[in-house]
Amino acid sequence: MTSGTPADEAELIRRCLARDEEAWAAMVERYAGYLYALAVRGFRFTPQEAEEVMQDTFAQAFEHLREYRGTGPLAAWLGTIARNVARQRLRTRGRHPETLLPDEAPDVAQQQAIETIEDALLIHGALTRLEPSCEDVLRRFFIKEQKYDEIASALQVAPGTVASRIARCLVRLRKIVQDVGGGREERGGPRHLSK
Repeated sequence: MTSGTPADEAELIRRCLARDEEAWAAMVERYAGYLYALAVRGFRFTPQEAEEVMQDTFAQAFEHLREYRGTGPLAAWLGTIARNVARQRLRTRGRHPETLLPDEAPDVAQQQAIETIEDALLIHGALTRLEPSCEDVLRRFFIKEQKYDEIASALQVAPGTVASRIARCLVRLRKIVQDVGGGREERGGPRHLSK
């Protein structure tokens, strides 16, 4: 899943508001995995229930998209809708009443799971904004978990070059995450930029 650039999102939203079916399909494809993970990991729903949360989220997004003001990432707006849908389902069905707290004070484990998913989304989106060489080396090291010598062999550079490139690219990635995430990193997150 990729969140896309603000310009990409603005164009997607414009097309969705024009009732472009391909644009709606693209939105579902782009954000479905994130919303599904939010329902499963953040709220402990079964796969079937997570599918229902995801469908209800997109239905509400379809109904209220004109209200989206573009002040933050579209994924964050959709995530808010999904959390509201999920909480309403929990209240209605009475599932796990011991974990139900007011919206402003969610269950700690639930909140940590949601933040982990959101951090991963934020970092994934930030990676796509890096130049290709930086995106490649960081994906190899952090996502594919390749060792320095494997990366060096694949890129045909010295292992020391890999280390310095990772360090340089991490600085750029952190800057993008900080800019996109509204300073979340300064408050302690995302937490996945070190290994």
